[in-house]
Amino acid sequence: LSLDNVDGDCMEFGIFTGASLKHSIRSNNKHFKNSKSIFYGLDSFEGFPDDDHPYFNKENFKNSYKNAKKIEKRFSNVKILKGFFSDTLNNSSEIKEINLLKFVFIDCDLYKSSVEPIRFIKDKIAIGGYIMIDDFTNIDKDGKTISHIFFDEFKKSNIVFTSNFGVSGVVYRYLGDSKIIDDS
Repeated sequence: LSLDNVDGDCMEFGIFTGASLKHSIRSNNKHFKNSKSIFYGLDSFEGFPDDDHPYFNKENFKNSYKNAKKIEKRFSNVKILKGFFSDTLNNSSEIKEINLLKFVFIDCDLYKSSVEPIRFIKDKIAIGGYIMIDDFTNIDKDGKTISHIFFDEFKKSNIVFTSNFGVSGVVYRYLGDSKIIDDS
């Protein structure tokens, strides 16, 4: 991002304890000395909205909102937002301020939880921006994965796979929308 001077804000969907969000902030501050980027961390802090998966369910992945909010005291360019993604993305005044995103980390674990974040970022990701997605191929009870919604939403975009991490984490770079050439 710094080599290509890609500008914008950063978002993480599913921050849990905030460890990866803090790492992103520190990396940004190291490589963009005068950065004005805002980091948005979104999570329900209540686990998943329903029990669609044997492991990713209401009981797992609950965390303390109060502890996560401490990140705002440590870094001045952070906003921690509590709520399920559908509520936060549609009702938060802070979210309405976002015009351009240079980095997005989607750690929603399941298809159902990733639909709204992926649809939200589609029109906000900067050319040259990165989309990092954990659990890209976790299969829900209906046989769907995060990869299904990602490729469906970005099918007319020029996205390039850049790397993978963990068991099924991926990183893509957005290079703009594909141009349709009319040969007539």
